[in-house]
Amino acid sequence: MRFLLLFGLVLSLIGNASAQHFTTDQNYNDAYSLLLDLKFDEASRKIQAMRLADEQNLATVYLEDLADFLFIVVTEDETQFNQRKEHKQKRLELLGELPSDSPHRLLAEGEIYLHWAFSSMRFGEYLSAAQGINKAFHSLEKNTKKHPDFLSTYKSMGLLHTLIGTVPDNYRWATKLMGVDGTIEQGIGEMEMVLQRSAGKPEYQNVRKETLFLLTFLHINLLNDSESLSKFQSLVEKESGPLMDFAKASLLKEQGKTDEAIALLENAPNSTKAFPYLNFLLGEMKLARMDKDANQPLKTFQLSFKGNSYVKAAQQKLAWHALLILDDESAYRKLISTVESVGNTMLDEDKAAQKECDSGQIPNKILLKARLQFDGGYYKEALQTLIRSNSKSLNTKDEELEFTYRLGRIHHEMGNLADAISYYNMTVENGSESKRYFAANSSLMLGLIYESLHQNEKARKAFEACSEFSNSEYRNSINQKAKAGLLRLPN
Repeated sequence: MRFLLLFGLVLSLIGNASAQHFTTDQNYNDAYSLLLDLKFDEASRKIQAMRLADEQNLATVYLEDLADFLFIVVTEDETQFNQRKEHKQKRLELLGELPSDSPHRLLAEGEIYLHWAFSSMRFGEYLSAAQGINKAFHSLEKNTKKHPDFLSTYKSMGLLHTLIGTVPDNYRWATKLMGVDGTIEQGIGEMEMVLQRSAGKPEYQNVRKETLFLLTFLHINLLNDSESLSKFQSLVEKESGPLMDFAKASLLKEQGKTDEAIALLENAPNSTKAFPYLNFLLGEMKLARMDKDANQPLKTFQLSFKGNSYVKAAQQKLAWHALLILDDESAYRKLISTVESVGNTMLDEDKAAQKECDSGQIPNKILLKARLQFDGGYYKEALQTLIRSNSKSLNTKDEELEFTYRLGRIHHEMGNLADAISYYNMTVENGSESKRYFAANSSLMLGLIYESLHQNEKARKAFEACSEFSNSEYRNSINQKAKAGLLRLPN
């Protein structure tokens, strides 16, 4: 009997020693850091060494999934997506072996669902994406309730709450059906809390870096609220790597410091090589500056990128380079005609490129040049481009509409709010029936101006009007930003 008891005790100790666990030691942090810097080969070697050292540490499962997600997002390699997504279910099953009281279990499960939801979305698998977001939300929400002090959960929970908060009202039924809810303020607040509470804690360095990237991306690309990022700018500037170079360049561009953004990317060859989109961004900014070699990074993007996003837009910008810088209408027509055969139209930028291709019309050079200069933060140059033009350069109603819209945008950014309001109102009055985006975006800009002046009722009316226009261009993004504006206003 004594022997049996002793034997049972030994088996129990062996079982406990080999129990599955999720340990975030220095090796884990190093691998995580390498992944955020898109150094996939180095990270893979580090993860493999971790597995050899301790097969029971399921932190490697999460790291491998993060590697797959980041690789797919930056390359959009559909072959790799189809191959790697087969690992999802096995990874979830392995994580299910973690102790039920482990805060890492639900966090890792939620993030894996989130990784593949976003990856599926990139390839048009919307049903799978919706199901993944649903499961991610409930796993992460459950973790916040079971482990309310586990800070890492709020990075992803904040992202989900922000994205759910931007869903247009006419689609809110879908989020309710899925059992998910959230607001923009809630999500942003959660991510900002992560930054505040992790300050001075080295173990959260990677979580902080990832959160900073997400906050920058959301503020600039979705919330139209880059000004509020100024409080995080010093934190962004301290970070390095391709994702943070994207954040830095985007922030500089939004601040009208395009020369600095161009210099940053031109001096970051490792980042542009690892993250092909940065070449697209660089070419876009150099085109705004009217650089003769603006076509080179755009061509590099086309050669290095395996996906479909921004591909039509890149070809369109090469056509613009031929039209404005080479002054070659024949080359423009040849380049724009090939937009039809490349990429897809999932993004607004690519939809606009395809529309220009379908129109068969050469853009008005004056308006196009002013638009690009404005987008690059070259406001004085853009204003000069318009002032030096004459009435004969405007050939259609839409071109007249764009002319007043561009003047409104330029004066807005230069701080001449009275002039901006006047030109925006003129555009709204004359463009309510136009399929172009000028009137709708003018209404959005009026809302932002009135919000900044604390004229909340005027701001509310302007934001609400955005969805009433007939524009087919940028409709979703304008309406999302208007919704974000409405949610910011006091009741």
